[in-house]
Amino acid sequence: MLSDGKRLWHLIMRLFPSHLRYDLTKSIQKNFLGFFWVRLLVSVFFSISIFIVLIVLNSPYPLVLAAVAGAFDLIPGIGATIGISLICLIILPQGIFLSLKVLAACIILEQVAENFLMPRIMKGSVNINPVIMFLVLLMGARVGGLIGVFLSIPITGVIISILDIDEMRGEVTKKKSS
Repeated sequence: MLSDGKRLWHLIMRLFPSHLRYDLTKSIQKNFLGFFWVRLLVSVFFSISIFIVLIVLNSPYPLVLAAVAGAFDLIPGIGATIGISLICLIILPQGIFLSLKVLAACIILEQVAENFLMPRIMKGSVNINPVIMFLVLLMGARVGGLIGVFLSIPITGVIISILDIDEMRGEVTKKKSS
């Protein structure tokens, strides 16, 4: 598939009208690559932040626990919650007070990453209204499971871009008047 990927892509693009092919290709590249790069950047930020918090709180295995939390954070929607829960359960034998401090710090960091950092980074790549994004994640999980969760947002971004649906965008772009 890798050696014939370009030919296969051109074959798939023949299914679409010729005036849409270029825009569709660019939209798919922008939305898919943008979404996955943003997820990766936010997860790296989350991992590094948790690592620092775990060191400050004198927690055992800070690097491993931060890596676990960051890996789970790659899963859109529920991943960070699973990662935070898991590291707090691992830390629990060290003391409930330490586990609660780690939980509070992780929740604050996740809120900063998801509500402050991600929208600003994602604005340039996937411009989807947060309510639509939440509904699409739910539908993606229902239809395709974990793969549906990963693919639902970029696919929706492509659909919004190609069909030019301003009501579903996070920020409405101003159209040029003729």
